Amino acid sequence: MEGKAKNAPCASFLSEGELRILEHIEDAVLVASRDGTVVFANDACRPFMGTSAEEMIGKNLSGIEADSLTVKAMANRTEVVNVRKYVEALKCGVMCSVLLLPSPDDFSCAVTIVNRVRREGAREDFETRRRYVESCLDAGMARSVELPAPFSKLIGDSGPFRAALYMAYKASRADFSVLVTGESGVGKELLVRAIHEASNRCSHEFVSINCAAIPGALIESELFGYASGSFTGGRREGKKGLFALSDKGAMFFDEVADFELSTQAKILRVLEEKEFRRVGDQKCIPVDTRILSATNKDLGKMMAEGRFREDLYYRLNTMTIHVPPLRERSGDIEALALHFLAVLCARYKREAKFGRETLDIFFAHPWPGNARELRSVVSYALNMADSNVIEPSDLPHYLLLSGGTSEMDRRIPPSGGDRENFRPGFVYKTAMEAFEKDLIEAILKRYPTRTKAMEALGLSRRAFYLKLKKHCLL
Repeated sequence: MEGKAKNAPCASFLSEGELRILEHIEDAVLVASRDGTVVFANDACRPFMGTSAEEMIGKNLSGIEADSLTVKAMANRTEVVNVRKYVEALKCGVMCSVLLLPSPDDFSCAVTIVNRVRREGAREDFETRRRYVESCLDAGMARSVELPAPFSKLIGDSGPFRAALYMAYKASRADFSVLVTGESGVGKELLVRAIHEASNRCSHEFVSINCAAIPGALIESELFGYASGSFTGGRREGKKGLFALSDKGAMFFDEVADFELSTQAKILRVLEEKEFRRVGDQKCIPVDTRILSATNKDLGKMMAEGRFREDLYYRLNTMTIHVPPLRERSGDIEALALHFLAVLCARYKREAKFGRETLDIFFAHPWPGNARELRSVVSYALNMADSNVIEPSDLPHYLLLSGGTSEMDRRIPPSGGDRENFRPGFVYKTAMEAFEKDLIEAILKRYPTRTKAMEALGLSRRAFYLKLKKHCLL
């Protein structure tokens, strides 16, 4: 099986390790060439296809399964994402996705991913594994394709991030709706703007709306505009809405999960009918706009709780692109930090570089605020630095003290330890002593003399030296 897959022409962009991953994952994965010939299938395909992987390789898919979703997707040049099907032979439902690589318009192969729906929450499990399989495929393709200039603003070469960029590149060549997911600060808006700027709509307006920032009472007039005399306080001549401004271009719904249910229903109607009416007007206005959305929330969970419309969800996520957090792409931290430093140095007309210890601190930090937090830290450090080398003492204090976490972990007793350790106030006292030690160490590094350090801490000489002795810092 592996030998056959390795020689398959359309799987040549996969490494041996990636082929082994696809061979052993739980999901069924099948790769067919443009003419429908099966060139790769893992053993998980057997229950769904009714034949072994070895028997499928080299045969045309239409002969194996005439009504195949993959055959239809290739014939229509349309990718399929998370379609539910019922398999009579297995007496169960499955979720299918068909990806056309490198793009639906000009594909060389189709990748089919099938997952059996076993329990509540299987949709989310499938999403996670599907993204993992896609990253194996797309990371390899992304490194072999020169991405358009708009994507150069997105810095990173780690596998998951390059996979996200490649998916965005494929989206830019099509015209369907795209949903970008990821934590706050990962660069979702940058990715969305790159998709628009690399698309054939780039010469038209890109209209961005922060769905969380506009009060519900105003959202309808903002989106659709209003006719003259619609309400007191409005403009006499009326107002164009954001949908009208984005005609022929793109509309970006940032934090789309924050739309109220009533607003979601109205947006769904516009997407389905491709027309809207201004507030206070009976005339329908046709609109041709591409919808790009982003969220840091779990829309699957929100749908289950009745807080997000399922029909709107499937209108928005023809393609879903997940941008990984910075902690999952630690190999990109230095490149990102250097990029931010170069941009800021050009702005402030300065020259600077990072000391090795500073970069080590960057690598150790979990970056809960992602790239946005890293940029803020670099900006702060550059402005605090007195020389052309940014040292640890130039960083925000919370980064300097982040090492205190491990010290506290060592000194706070486990929950099942000696009862003596759990006398009132013991844990608090232990944690504060660990913090105090780290604070004094950071101040000693920051200030050139102990006298200056003493003054910064506001301690008398005697108290200062007693604390140095207590923490073995003399």
